[in-house]
Amino acid sequence: MATIPQDLNDRIRRLESELRALTTAANRRPAMNQILHGDVKIGEGGSLSVKQPGGAETFRVGEVGPIAGEHALVVRRRDGSVALSIWNGTTAEGQAQAVRIKDAQGHELLSEDVVAGGLARPHLPIPMSPAQAVDWPSTSSTSWTDLQVAWPEAQHPCLEVFAQAVGNGNGGEPPSGKGTVVSQLLATMVPIPGWRSPTS
Repeated sequence: MATIPQDLNDRIRRLESELRALTTAANRRPAMNQILHGDVKIGEGGSLSVKQPGGAETFRVGEVGPIAGEHALVVRRRDGSVALSIWNGTTAEGQAQAVRIKDAQGHELLSEDVVAGGLARPHLPIPMSPAQAVDWPSTSSTSWTDLQVAWPEAQHPCLEVFAQAVGNGNGGEPPSGKGTVVSQLLATMVPIPGWRSPTS
């Protein structure tokens, strides 16, 4: 059958049909600022950076510098100071990257010991107490008397208390039985006012 030439109206109708099909397909696609399926892969020394409207960087993962070739993670405050980082400033093999959290003045609040393991900062104190009962604070009062007082800063929702008492009847009522030497252990969780209830 011979091909019948299309007139101008036929061509316009065909173009309109194709345009509608393209418009419908575009509306079915996800927005260009969304990833609905699959992974986002950045390779070959690339990185992902998030910047404020003024241009200051607040987040970067990938090759962060200043050492070329080190891939790490850095989170910054809006003033540009580092808040959290996972890097060590070297690309040498066998050297793990340390996790660090810093305050607004740049002081390390928390960091890990990548060589021996555990914490590098903060330096936690190891309190020592007398092992002999004769060296413990004591009183001969027959009423309740404060022997030790502490004013620690509230750092956790609960305070764990471990105490041991010895009574010999010379002062007030001993923990168990007047006139006898006893040793009573106390281990409990005390809630800090305004925080949650203690849990075991």
